[in-house]
Amino acid sequence: MNYISGIDGASGGWVCVRAKLDNLKNTEFIFAKNLKELINDQVQLVLIDMPVGLNIITKKGGRDVDRFARNKLIKRKSSIFNAPSRMILEEKDYSEANKLSKQFGLGLSKQSWNLIPKIKELDLILRSKRKTKIYESHPELSFQEMKGAFLKFKKKDKEGVKERSNILIHNNFKASFIDEFVNKNIKEYKPDDFIDACALFWSAKRTINGLELNIPDQPSFDSEGIIMQMKI
Repeated sequence: MNYISGIDGASGGWVCVRAKLDNLKNTEFIFAKNLKELINDQVQLVLIDMPVGLNIITKKGGRDVDRFARNKLIKRKSSIFNAPSRMILEEKDYSEANKLSKQFGLGLSKQSWNLIPKIKELDLILRSKRKTKIYESHPELSFQEMKGAFLKFKKKDKEGVKERSNILIHNNFKASFIDEFVNKNIKEYKPDDFIDACALFWSAKRTINGLELNIPDQPSFDSEGIIMQMKI
């Protein structure tokens, strides 16, 4: 298993920044329509910005990992939203899924509902018991750790992309690598998707070296035995 990866969801698929374990400075960027193209036995560790592990029902404040991560983030806490419950994954209609979620716990946000296809795609891989270690992470928390302070600008704004690009370069990403992909006009993904994948890769490097921040310190597991803990 030769690679570690940071993966972020995008409108057209998935963006991935990865490197071989024996040369972590030589990063490469990959876009894939399907997540299974990016997670295979050649990959030892993946950090992904997508809910990993789901509660049976949604409770106030979301999963423990959602609440702890939200408390850790200084600004833009709303970027960490409650993951959907496992019981609504097969619902076909938002109104019905929201109704069911409310009946057994807490309502379902539209943002969370829109991620259901990607959550299901990831959940299928998680339940397949692949050898790859897959953990949840969050780019805004990664950038906060890199900078040692909160970020001034929103990630989708021009100033936000520049702010985050500079942080990455100050944390050993090659400027030529950042410039190559952050300035591309591609319909399947946006500059902030690439930037986020870089941040997740940074946290993956910390994790592989045992330097990560664990949120929460003591993980919980869902009904499928999937760990619910962020690595930052």
